Formats: sequence, C-alpha cells, structure tokens
Amino acid sequence: MNSTRLATIALWIALPCLIGFSSLIMKNKVQELEKELNTINRNIQDDIKTIHVLKAEWSHLNNPSRLRKLVSKHISLNPLQAEQIINYSALPFNYENGESRKIAARKNISNYAEQNKELKRLTNARR
Repeated sequence: MNSTRLATIALWIALPCLIGFSSLIMKNKVQELEKELNTINRNIQDDIKTIHVLKAEWSHLNNPSRLRKLVSKHISLNPLQAEQIINYSALPFNYENGESRKIAARKNISNYAEQNKELKRLTNARR
C-alpha cells in the first residue's frame, strides 16, 4: 500500500510539472510563430509599397509624350513609306523537294535579310 501511495504522489507531482513544462514550450513556440507572422506581414506591406512605387515609375516611363520626346531625340526615323510594307506572301520562297514550309521560310527570310544587309552596305559605301 505504501508503494501505491508513493506512486500516486509521484504521479501528482510529475503531472503538473510535465503540464507546466509543455505549456512553457508551447508558449515559446507561439511567440516565435507570432514574430515570424509579424515579419511576414511587414514584408508583405513593404512589397505592396514597392509595387505601388514601381507602377508609378512604370506609368511615368511609358508616358506617350515622354516617349515621343525620347524617340525624336535619340532615333532619327523617317516616316514609313507605303513601299516599305510587304505581305508575308510577297516574300520569295524557293521550295526544295522534301523541305517543309517552315524550314524554307526561315531560309528564305534569312537570305532576304542578307540581301538587305548587302544593299545597306552598298548604299552606305556610296555616301
């Protein structure tokens, strides 16, 4: 009987200690998670502010009047002439046997580009 009573007293002493220790651990874990949540929420708010600033900068950079000024300042383009516009179907395609249209189109477009480079080189040489 004495050993049963001793075991009961030990259980009643150990149980509150165990509950107190586990609640202390749980409290510390909850505090760590709350700190992490606050950090994440702060980062989200900072990111939202950054996004607003970036959107404002983007709208400023894409302002049509600003872009028009930059284009006129840095790019000396002449107005587009009607002769410069061609249809894709107007490109000369030379098909070889067994060759797919896609491969032929790539080859012909690259040939056309090379011819244009040569023409540009010749016109620049004449100036």
